[in-house]
Amino acid sequence: MESGIVYTTGDETIIDEIDGLWNELNRVHFEKSRFFKQEYAEYTFRDRKQSLLEKEKIFVVIARSNGEKIGYCTASVSGGVGEIDSIYIKPYFRRNGIGGALIKKSLDWILSNQAKKVVVQFIAGNDEVLGFYSKFGFKPSHTELQL
Repeated sequence: MESGIVYTTGDETIIDEIDGLWNELNRVHFEKSRFFKQEYAEYTFRDRKQSLLEKEKIFVVIARSNGEKIGYCTASVSGGVGEIDSIYIKPYFRRNGIGGALIKKSLDWILSNQAKKVVVQFIAGNDEVLGFYSKFGFKPSHTELQL
């Protein structure tokens, strides 16, 4: 299904275009979170946008099918550290190479911005994404616990 998908890339000037998709991702995080549901219940796109805008450089890539926004990825580079900040693909469009294309475009951008290290974080309870990220060379580094 990856053919026919159109990718738009940009910076903070297109970040508002991912609002609806980000809200879908936040609902998934709320559902999967074992311990911090309230955090996701209170977290808004405005909060997330502000945290991204505080980074030195940000990258946004949006996937569309027949004009419909079906997925996105945001990435950033700050202090020489690149990060895959957020990725989401609507369920119907998953397992068709779209997530891989989003990650590849984001990693290319991160590496072109001279990141010395690249990281990705995901919520506890969403452990099935570990296999997805490992396809791109990511390996577990540490586990952080939170009160």
